Amino acid sequence: MAHLPAPPATIPTFQTAVERFLAQARFAPRTRDSYGRDLAPLVSQLGAGPVTGLTPAAVAAFLAGLLHLAPATFNRRHAAVHSLIRWCTRQGWLDHDPLATQERRPQPPGEPRALDPAQVEAVLGGIRDRRDRALFWLLYDGGLRCHEALAIDIEEIDWGERAIHIHGKGDRPREMFFSRQVARQLDAYLKERGVPTRGPLFVTHRRARNPRRADLTADGHARLSYRQVDTLWKGYTPGWDLHQLRHTAISARAARGYTEVELKRFSGHRSLRSLERYIADNREAAKRKAREWERRAWPDG
Repeated sequence: MAHLPAPPATIPTFQTAVERFLAQARFAPRTRDSYGRDLAPLVSQLGAGPVTGLTPAAVAAFLAGLLHLAPATFNRRHAAVHSLIRWCTRQGWLDHDPLATQERRPQPPGEPRALDPAQVEAVLGGIRDRRDRALFWLLYDGGLRCHEALAIDIEEIDWGERAIHIHGKGDRPREMFFSRQVARQLDAYLKERGVPTRGPLFVTHRRARNPRRADLTADGHARLSYRQVDTLWKGYTPGWDLHQLRHTAISARAARGYTEVELKRFSGHRSLRSLERYIADNREAAKRKAREWERRAWPDG
């Protein structure tokens, strides 16, 4: 039997299709926000028309307007469109891939993201603000993503076990175990705040003017945002990227004996393949493995 197109009444506008795509429960909030920003120019271009207006010519025109962007940014938006097209195809709204002839742009190999742990710890040791010191030590000690640390509520801390329930990427939970040093930093910071027992852990010094109610403490302070923390970090460092704290923490553990499975649990990565960049070019880890083999193979020297 020949395939019949769906009746026009079942074909939504492009804007409605994008809204339904972004409403999927599988998306973490940050993924949903990122896709929304990346698809916004395409929604402006095609929004009121049917989703079938997402033709090869429309996609080509959209991507041509992105050629001035860095390859990483271009490829991120290319990926957003690709994900949308696959979803629309599964809904029966598209019967072809309008992105099929559009290639991603080659990206130059990135520079190593890990920093020298001694330099990182020197910077952390020089931070005097108790909140900032506790926050950045926690990020470094736990190898946390910034949004994971900012999502922590005080009641999620188990002080006896020195553990924190982390809301990981994709809403995947895990437990982080922190050091005594971080425990002291957190204790000093919370004493400065009057020892609260509930609500956001890291908050603004000043009371918020127009915050979202869910992000308020009892005395009117708002949960810190990524942008605020990124600005703080750049003020303490010689231009280091905030995410380098996480890369440094994971790389240091790879060099000091963590197995791949242990690194996966520590970092919250979903697959071992994601950890290859920390292991494959890690000279200290390779050296350690070689010396371990030498001791086993030739125990008498």
